[in-house]
Amino acid sequence: MKNHKRNNTGINAFSFLYFVGIIFVVEQIIEYSQWTVQLAKRWQLPEAPFFSKIIVAPEEVEISINLYITFAIAYIVFYFFILIGLIQLNKTVVLLSEKKLFLPEIGLSFKKAANSFMIFIIGTLIVDIVWLFMASTSRPILDLIATESIVFIILTFLLYFLSDILNEGMHLKEENELTI
Repeated sequence: MKNHKRNNTGINAFSFLYFVGIIFVVEQIIEYSQWTVQLAKRWQLPEAPFFSKIIVAPEEVEISINLYITFAIAYIVFYFFILIGLIQLNKTVVLLSEKKLFLPEIGLSFKKAANSFMIFIIGTLIVDIVWLFMASTSRPILDLIATESIVFIILTFLLYFLSDILNEGMHLKEENELTI
């Protein structure tokens, strides 16, 4: 009999992407937090532009500092949902690396990660749409769907799909064990 050694290329690739994702999200949260603290300390807009996908000059917009702070905090909160989703995905990778495939926890973790990413997508889109209307700019709403949103939409639906497949596989495994 041959000893089948498993190739962990996928798990290693995910681990790399997981750490890159964590670094990216933490960097964004720190940058947004610094901007928000500067705004709150001086009660005037910082030099750096607000981090919405809508870029307008501050002198073109009549928006209160309170609203800027509200939008900034909302963005920071929604970025934490990416962090939560990545942590959920890491839980599944740990289980998969231990060769535990058809467990309810894996499907549930995929679904929780997908839900977290969906909250990020919808939340930042809502903030940007409100910002668009508050800024009174003629920019189309479709322009708000940035590349990162598209990537997260694809990832979200992929995770929902994987969750369904793993749950179905778990049910088939249970049925198979009952017939044996």
